Amino acid sequence: MVPMNKARRYAELLFVLLLTLSIGVGDVHAQSKNGKNVVFPSNNLVIFHKAATGIIQIRMDSMKLMGAEIKRISAMIRGKRPFDGSKIAAASERIAGHGHKFSRLLPEGTWNKPSRVSPKIWKDWGGFTLAMNTMVRAATILAESGRAGNRSQIKAAYKALDKSCSGCHRIYRKKQ
Repeated sequence: MVPMNKARRYAELLFVLLLTLSIGVGDVHAQSKNGKNVVFPSNNLVIFHKAATGIIQIRMDSMKLMGAEIKRISAMIRGKRPFDGSKIAAASERIAGHGHKFSRLLPEGTWNKPSRVSPKIWKDWGGFTLAMNTMVRAATILAESGRAGNRSQIKAAYKALDKSCSGCHRIYRKKQ
């Protein structure tokens, strides 16, 4: 007989696995790591937020990954890492990919801690959708600029992406 908390954990993993597959993140497998079961989608989505579970965890991890991509791009633009337009394009495409799927990670009522999303998202779904579409468009333009290797276009496109992210966070994310 499986202890109740272990059965619950397996049920949560199954839920995350099925949810991840339903939103199209990619191939997923569950694995035991250091005695704990963890779900690993093939696109490197990893568990960053231990207090979060289910869709809130997936959403927070997705945001964390987008932030890591932005930092990677920023380091190249600022000269802290070697400039590589193809890496900027790839990172930007990953950001856009997360943005395309993001609205599916926001079922109404999922604003409780540890989530930092504001209930304003559901009150102004049209504005939020516009903000996400703006971010995806900015990431796509940055990817195109990266492929072209035009540094001035890349800098302008990066500024637009950064502005779209911070604007959305200012309105639709709770303050810490």
